[in-house]
Amino acid sequence: MSRESSASLVHHPFSSFEELSIALKAARVGIWSLDIESQQVRWDDRCQEIFGTSGAYTIAYQELLKFIHPEDRRQVDEALIWALNPASQGNYEVEFRTCPAANQPQRWLRCIGKVYIEREVTRFSGMAQETTAIVESRKQLEASERHWRSLVDHSATATAIYQGREMRIQAVNQAMINIWGKDESVRGKTFDEAIPEVAEQPFLTLLQGVYDTGVAYYTPEGPAMLEVKGRLQEFWFTYSYVPLKSESGQVYGIIHTATDITQQVQARRALEIQQEQFKALMEGSLLLKCILTPQGTFTFQNHRYGEYTGLSLEQSKQKGWQSLLYPEDLQNLSYHILQGFLSQQTFSFEGRLLSGKGDYCWHEIEFVALLDENKELSGWVFRATNIHEQKTLQQQLEYLVQERTEELEASLEELQALNEELVASNEELRATSDELSQKSLMLEESNGALQERSEALGALNEELQATTEELGEYNQQLSLSNERLQRFAYVASHDLQEPLRKIQTFGSLVIQKYGDPLGEQGLSFLNRISKAGEQMSTLIQDLLTYSRMTGGQNPFQVVSLQQIIAQVMDMLELPIEQTKAMIEIETLPAIMGDEFQLSQLFQNLLSNALKFSKQGQSPQVRISARIIRRNQLPIAVKPLSKVDRFHQISVMDQGIGFDEQFLDRIFEVFQRLHSKQEFSGTGIGLSICQRVMENHLGAITAESRLGQGASFHVYFPG
Repeated sequence: MSRESSASLVHHPFSSFEELSIALKAARVGIWSLDIESQQVRWDDRCQEIFGTSGAYTIAYQELLKFIHPEDRRQVDEALIWALNPASQGNYEVEFRTCPAANQPQRWLRCIGKVYIEREVTRFSGMAQETTAIVESRKQLEASERHWRSLVDHSATATAIYQGREMRIQAVNQAMINIWGKDESVRGKTFDEAIPEVAEQPFLTLLQGVYDTGVAYYTPEGPAMLEVKGRLQEFWFTYSYVPLKSESGQVYGIIHTATDITQQVQARRALEIQQEQFKALMEGSLLLKCILTPQGTFTFQNHRYGEYTGLSLEQSKQKGWQSLLYPEDLQNLSYHILQGFLSQQTFSFEGRLLSGKGDYCWHEIEFVALLDENKELSGWVFRATNIHEQKTLQQQLEYLVQERTEELEASLEELQALNEELVASNEELRATSDELSQKSLMLEESNGALQERSEALGALNEELQATTEELGEYNQQLSLSNERLQRFAYVASHDLQEPLRKIQTFGSLVIQKYGDPLGEQGLSFLNRISKAGEQMSTLIQDLLTYSRMTGGQNPFQVVSLQQIIAQVMDMLELPIEQTKAMIEIETLPAIMGDEFQLSQLFQNLLSNALKFSKQGQSPQVRISARIIRRNQLPIAVKPLSKVDRFHQISVMDQGIGFDEQFLDRIFEVFQRLHSKQEFSGTGIGLSICQRVMENHLGAITAESRLGQGASFHVYFPG
């Protein structure tokens, strides 16, 4: 290249070729020029240095190619051919490796040039610059990116890497793509392009906040609305945004990890709803109810409990339920209560509870064990039913029985004394008869004496008649005493419950403490004893109830059947929950009757409807009411009342039903249509129902078919 042609390359601000050379040398850039026609290259010292040679300022193009790595020579040629193509506008740019002489390092070079074409190529020149450091850095960056992508792709956790403030997806694994509900096309897109449905959600703002501040963001539980399978759905995630920083501390990207916790959140929400429903059910109960931890600490109390005790939940937690129990009852029942808690099974007892007014009332207290899905104890339901009135009546009855027993003993003593007097009178009569025989022989001798004896005999007859009347009175007293003894027998039968409780309690203790040495057969015998005790206790209780079902026991008063059914539903709350029964109740009337007997009537009818349900199906029960005339009564129904109008109350179920040929038999005492192994019970329940209806001058009947449920109809005078 001539000085003139070289000078033609120089433009402002350089005024000479030498100034341009100095400037390029300072920038460590070499310059070159190619003569297309002669294929000769002219280059300066810097060009020779970075190509790994020196000494020749002119070199043939083919010789120059020898200083280029064999794998890169083709692209250098192609770049030259393209620069000569008018479509390239004469621009030339190529990056390649050198092929240096021995002991010379391999370098990366970048050549930039320009072909000036008028009618033909006039000149082709440019500059060369070493880019080894830049290329190596780029390779390291690419290796680092490949490493990150590999980590992301193989991570078990849903992961994505975003680059730049626009959050372009540089890497994402399949787990994250599945969470987004998208496909592989998200790669290379920005965050809002890949997931457009999050535009109105806070995620992009959070990401850019982390990018701007360099402070990581983490949330253990956050919602997101994502379009999955064409439907916008709510999901919940534990996720984090962590900034990626260069060596200088500059944030260049974000790594995003996420774990789908939607099922856990939904399960927790369902459990919370279930707990709220359970608490609402407890709030609506008329009984005192609380929820306790397995250790007995309060976590919930219903309004009725707070109203009765006058305590808030926090006060109940501090004092505990034991502080409400009468001290003497707590001392007597402490062992029974301890064994109940240790058994982790439902148990109950009777005790007096302190009210907010300062007095004690008798309650039947039950601890219902709550078990989790693993059959582990998760807590207790404390349930207390007020039995103060019944207990007071029982105590009064016991006192009355004791008083009447003492009176009976006194009457028996008087009767015994009277019997002794009668014996003495008989002896006197016998003596008098003998005396009369003697006097009859002496009749002729002593008419006056005979007259006196006749008068004495008349007096004795009068005494005998008076004695006979007294015996009649004593017979009436004996009848009354027999009635009192019958009442005494009713009370005394309660004492049968106590040895049965001991049999059950000590049987349970033997099983717990000495079960292993007894072996399987011994445990089987003990379980049979315990089960027989439970059956005997139930039988005694049913017999006691049956004996109480006598007409005229209490004067009838207006009773709401709607309230009776509500009370029975409370008493049967546990079996209703366990069987998931659906009970439909129509509006029921108020009638004249005995509240206790009516409660027993509907408790037995509802219990049977729950018990005799089809296996694997939840019981469905409907209670209805209507008014009918006497001429509408079934032929077999003969109420004792002569009124013309009756209330028909029907309890209908969809259970197993029965054959109507056994209709009369089911209302007899101890009559069962099924074995005890199939269905538990004593066979007295429907007998109690019939007795209640007789006492109310009404009637009961039923209709059923096997496998199609049963309907029990009761008729009250209206």
